[in-house]
Amino acid sequence: MLRYRKFKISRNISYIFFIALLIFIPTFKIVKMDIAHNQSWLFGQEINLSGAFKPIVVIVGIISVFIILANLILGRVFCGWICPGGFLAQLQEYFKKLTKEKKFLYYILTFISSILFSLVFFNWITDIRVFFYPTNPAFLPLLLAFIVITAFFYFEAFLGEKWCRVYCPTGIYHKITPFNHIVKPFLIKKESCEDCKACIKACPMGLDPRKMASINNFDRGIQACIVCGECVDACASVNIPKGKEGIIKFVKDIKKFN
Repeated sequence: MLRYRKFKISRNISYIFFIALLIFIPTFKIVKMDIAHNQSWLFGQEINLSGAFKPIVVIVGIISVFIILANLILGRVFCGWICPGGFLAQLQEYFKKLTKEKKFLYYILTFISSILFSLVFFNWITDIRVFFYPTNPAFLPLLLAFIVITAFFYFEAFLGEKWCRVYCPTGIYHKITPFNHIVKPFLIKKESCEDCKACIKACPMGLDPRKMASINNFDRGIQACIVCGECVDACASVNIPKGKEGIIKFVKDIKKFN
């Protein structure tokens, strides 16, 4: 079974690694702000709160440049392998399958996951223990902000992968910026395709992986591909049990197969 789930497993490991980083960095005060107590830290050293903005801006700038370069060279790998929102969307699809006949349980799981993601976010800007101290002057503003952010995450989670396809500002930005997919999923043996559409059903972006590499289109072509490998896994899951190899592969030059 692992033979045809290698991309899904690899992506989940990648998602969990980067989410762990988002938790680890502020928790151990490598970079941390606490607006409730007017404190901030950089590499474990306490600094003035106003002095924290400059290194944070620099760090955000470096990360942004990295994401842009990755998009230019590899395509939307940030969406498919790093973005916490992508993991949240994937998690919700799993919840939907888990709670087919139990809608109420689905809403509860969605609500809990939204709260947890909000806590990860707020851990960067405050000591989250402030929510247990209503006498703190920052309690009410932060509580209101927490409710708004949680509602946002709930909306994103409720939409699931549709959020990534239609509404995500970062995803839209990556679609319209120049790109060069070094590798792209492609149907390498058209004559062997049984038209089972497993690859289409697996694609979180609602694309047809058999054709998209040849399509230069904002919504249906390679620009929308998040390089997740779900289609490759899906094709393998259909063919490997039959003693065959998957016929959708990541390739560098699609001209070799036309």
